[in-house]
Amino acid sequence: MISTKKRIVITSVLLIFFGAAVAFIYYYFFYNEDLNKPLPMTITVDAEDSREPEDIAYRFWFDYMKQYTGEDVSPWKRLTDVRYNKFQLLAGDEAEFAVEVTFWAKLDKGNWSTHHNWGEVQNDGTVKNIQWTFRIKKTSQNKYTLLRIDDISNSVGDLPPVENTYQKEAGIDVPDENNRYRIEKNTLEVTYDNGENWKGVPVEINKLFEGEYNGPKHELMEESYIIKPERTAFIVGGLQHIEVLQSTDQGETWNTSSVPTPFQAIRMRLLDFVSKSNGFLILTGDRTMSWEGNMIFKTIDSGSTWRQVGSVPTERKVTSGGFIDEKLGYVSFGSISRNSQPEVPDLYRTDDAGETWTQVDVPIPAEYKGVFTVAEIPTFDGSQGILLVNQGPNGDFQGGNVLAKFISVDNGKTWSFANLIDPDDVIER
Repeated sequence: MISTKKRIVITSVLLIFFGAAVAFIYYYFFYNEDLNKPLPMTITVDAEDSREPEDIAYRFWFDYMKQYTGEDVSPWKRLTDVRYNKFQLLAGDEAEFAVEVTFWAKLDKGNWSTHHNWGEVQNDGTVKNIQWTFRIKKTSQNKYTLLRIDDISNSVGDLPPVENTYQKEAGIDVPDENNRYRIEKNTLEVTYDNGENWKGVPVEINKLFEGEYNGPKHELMEESYIIKPERTAFIVGGLQHIEVLQSTDQGETWNTSSVPTPFQAIRMRLLDFVSKSNGFLILTGDRTMSWEGNMIFKTIDSGSTWRQVGSVPTERKVTSGGFIDEKLGYVSFGSISRNSQPEVPDLYRTDDAGETWTQVDVPIPAEYKGVFTVAEIPTFDGSQGILLVNQGPNGDFQGGNVLAKFISVDNGKTWSFANLIDPDDVIER
């Protein structure tokens, strides 16, 4: 027989365990809920239905919110009322677009403290000014698919702490420990197994820093090299012509290819491959004060030969550049001011592999003009793009590391402000 005292102890332990389990489930599934878990969603429209982006977005929003409003919904998730304020087209066309929805929701009684981290709960259980961005694509003549939802409430976005892609988007370095280099005793070495083994690279160290480079000589210039198991490459030289030193067998053998340039001295050298065969090289040089030339080169034979394809039509200093695929590329020239107006990003785009370039309009909101000034190179998932704009070298808004995030659904032709990225968690909600 179990004594009454023991039964009380066992019951108490079970209650504590059950309570902890309930708290964990609540936190994991509701406070930290992934808005995109039910996606993708697809709807079919009839011939008489409206095809306006805002109306399509409404259809998705109405269907999506059913998971919170039905009588059979768990009390932990239930909303007793939810109504929209507006739907606003942000970017895109009838084939693919982004729409912002602003709405409010009333939480089920007894669950007012935290719910989905959507915002501040009023005394009556109402959460106001919830803002989401819907990314929608027309997938057939009568069908549309909701691809992604971004929560932009309060115009502040958090970063998942372990997601490297998001960390990279926020400007946080995420080093690849397995594949890296070191310079020791005037020798360049690479590793592919986190330093277990090192292989020497057949190059003179001083050749890696030639030209108009005035930085430290113990670290290679950013984006002037690639270290991956399938391809390792370094830009060598910097006076009148350069070479691409490359290995495709993890440093067992090396070969070089020559890239003649019109510059007497090269400053920036940005190297990247977008496929096994196709790669790009962006060079700048012949700097005079804040002006310099730039030139774009392309290879279609894995770097054996390089062809000059064009240049960006400006002589301002390049801050960053890169290609997304075999056609689409961007070059950033920092910030620019016109007619005594606040500085804005100076970003150019090509969709023909660098032959022609057009300036990109980055619509900085009025309250942030002069704050976010330097565009970084965007990232893409299909035609959906994310562009981050930083504060430049002298930025001091909220400590200087907060970035503005923009989205595109048309391969980066147009961009719309989404929210702020707060990697250091300094902005008060």
